[in-house]
Amino acid sequence: MNKNVLIVLGGAVVVAILVAMLVQMSLGGGKQKQVATQDVPKVEILVASKDLGVGKELEDGDLKWQSWPKETLFSGAVQRKKGQEAAEALKGRLRRDVAAGEPMMASYLLGETKANFVAASLQPGMRAVTIEVSATTMVAGFISVGDNVDVVMTYRLDVDTNGMNNRRVREAAGSALHQYATESVVQNARVLAVDQTAQRPEDGKVRVGKTVTLELSVQDSERVILAQQIGELTLVLRGIGDDQTVDKKWPITSDMRLVGIDDEIREETKKIEKESSIRKDIVRIYNGGEVNAVPVQ
Repeated sequence: MNKNVLIVLGGAVVVAILVAMLVQMSLGGGKQKQVATQDVPKVEILVASKDLGVGKELEDGDLKWQSWPKETLFSGAVQRKKGQEAAEALKGRLRRDVAAGEPMMASYLLGETKANFVAASLQPGMRAVTIEVSATTMVAGFISVGDNVDVVMTYRLDVDTNGMNNRRVREAAGSALHQYATESVVQNARVLAVDQTAQRPEDGKVRVGKTVTLELSVQDSERVILAQQIGELTLVLRGIGDDQTVDKKWPITSDMRLVGIDDEIREETKKIEKESSIRKDIVRIYNGGEVNAVPVQ
């Protein structure tokens, strides 16, 4: 065989051996790397499943669990407990923007006892107004954060009937109001806080507060602020899920309408006048032998 051919064949064999060795080393290293990666301990942590904005109230679908190397786990990460759903791990409103896939931390939420939690809890266009309360004006302390209430105002008003020329108008005014009246100024207001606490008591105990903060529209805010200057406000607790408002079609409740003694006196007076033929609303004018009865206006 030609010497040159032998040299070429020998070189080809050597190259083939070298290539085979390199391929084997490469495959073996990849397998070792893959085995090493599989052996890394991992945990599941909570991440955002989509972009979340500041003030967002966390709800189903906002969060998800993601596998994470245990050796790179950072402080504050929310780890999954056995069988725990993502929505159960973290609840509340965000105090900062969170990008999709970003790990979630409890510090990203507004604490329920922080001053800015009430502002974050307000719905768009709503306002927070605080009123003073007592045990009798807040249903003995059974009103708590998250409840819905009506606001009822009791006030005193003296009606001056002396300036009314028409006697019947004076009687009508006197029969409607003597001194006190009460009426609803706001319906279905949400309770944001009791005193400085913006969360329900975890122990379930009834607590009587000194102030209650309500979520109100701009117009209702004005009504409540003015009502505090006119009279005393009482919170009326609504049933759970009862959000219906009532169009008032009845007269304002007053002291004269609440009691019936004045009606009895008036009826007795009319009865006596009728029996005695005395008419106080008629003036008789005598002109010689002629008598004219003139009604008094």
